[in-house]
Amino acid sequence: MIALAKLVIPAPVRWKLRQLQYWSSVLMATSAGAGRRDCPICGYSGTFGAAGMPTRLGAICPRCRSGERQRLLYLAIERLQFLADVRSLLHFAPENCLTKTIKKYVADYKTADLVPGKASMVLNIEKIDLPDRSFDAVIAMHVLEHVDDRAALREIRRVLVPGGMFIAAVPIIEAWATTYENPAVDSKRDRTLHFGADGHRRWYGKDFRDRLKEAGFTVEEFVGDGSETVKYGLVRGDTIFICRAEKSA
Repeated sequence: MIALAKLVIPAPVRWKLRQLQYWSSVLMATSAGAGRRDCPICGYSGTFGAAGMPTRLGAICPRCRSGERQRLLYLAIERLQFLADVRSLLHFAPENCLTKTIKKYVADYKTADLVPGKASMVLNIEKIDLPDRSFDAVIAMHVLEHVDDRAALREIRRVLVPGGMFIAAVPIIEAWATTYENPAVDSKRDRTLHFGADGHRRWYGKDFRDRLKEAGFTVEEFVGDGSETVKYGLVRGDTIFICRAEKSA
């Protein structure tokens, strides 16, 4: 029967049928949430929603709208307690689902974005219009890939007190020794093709750590293990970089 189908149905039609079958299975898996998850931020337990292109199943908590990296950062904050001694913190592109958690630790909590109305301050991370040594900590989750990251890291280092903390996450391919970036890739369509989103400028390789060190930071890392990845709906191998501004820099 299979051989007969190959004779009767032209190859282009068979290809389209296979694609329809594939996308119907994607829709079924999406509606099922790819299994139950627990949200450590809001306590929800159940199926998570899909997000992203390509589709990531079980990515979004339907109650607090947290994504994988927000849940990972929450776990890092609660487990490592690195905000316990932080008095002032500047949060770029703030995640609303984490506001309550951060405010629990930090008395002076400021948020910033380049787009007016998205945060308490309008700031350009490449040229932060604030005095030197303004904050004990800065958070920028999946921001550096959108900007001139070396300029941003210099500015973050400048506004931090000596020994201050920078918490970050970026899209990273650990198997790549060097970061992939190409200034000639400048259209939205091409940036999506090359870097995964139309606002991205690069895919980081493992040399991201070198960029952090060159900017005057020491680097520690936090990742979820295999069981936590399943339980909390994390991206396998996703990393939170916990950096300290060197006092001698």
